[in-house]
Amino acid sequence: MNRSIPRSLAILAVVALPALAACTPGGDADDAPTGCAERVRIASRAIEPDDQVRLLDDALLACNSYDAFRSQVGRYPGIIGYDVETFLELRCVRSDDERIGTTAACRAVVAPPTTPPPSAEIELVFVGDTVDGRRIEIRPSADVPFEGDIPATVQQTVDIAVESGCPGVLEQRDIWLARIGEPDIGDIASVFARHAQNVAVYIGCEPDPIG
Repeated sequence: MNRSIPRSLAILAVVALPALAACTPGGDADDAPTGCAERVRIASRAIEPDDQVRLLDDALLACNSYDAFRSQVGRYPGIIGYDVETFLELRCVRSDDERIGTTAACRAVVAPPTTPPPSAEIELVFVGDTVDGRRIEIRPSADVPFEGDIPATVQQTVDIAVESGCPGVLEQRDIWLARIGEPDIGDIASVFARHAQNVAVYIGCEPDPIG
């Protein structure tokens, strides 16, 4: 199973992912060609989490861009409990439906970066949110190795969610929460703790709030 996740951190870090075409926030008439808005609306009314995830999959298939999906989901605060990037970061690689990973919204999140010309110098930068809401940049270092273009800890947390469920993810969160006060790595630990908290919420752990 390919669990590698991309650059969402620029995305949850992950973050500023990215126009609207047929699926716009304007109105239902504009939605006619794809049904994007209607499918998100139906998903927002689902009571059972499994039903909501299934219906959001339908919306991903209908929405023809990342911005379209994000705009429609934004009409219903709380529909997924946390940011769109985190939802896509996990759903795009975990869905059993191969079509989900090829949707426009998922491609915006998980598609590998374009290979630059050989002469171009690449600087990896991961942008993440801390527990107290600040946005910081994380670069590879001896203390913070990267896996691809994201910190290895971010990938590890998603792997733990798949393999160990809530106990493993919450333990990972608590490890990084305990290091927030350390001078050299405190902000980075805060980003990793918040990421683990978001993953815990997504997989239904109902963790206590942090921050």
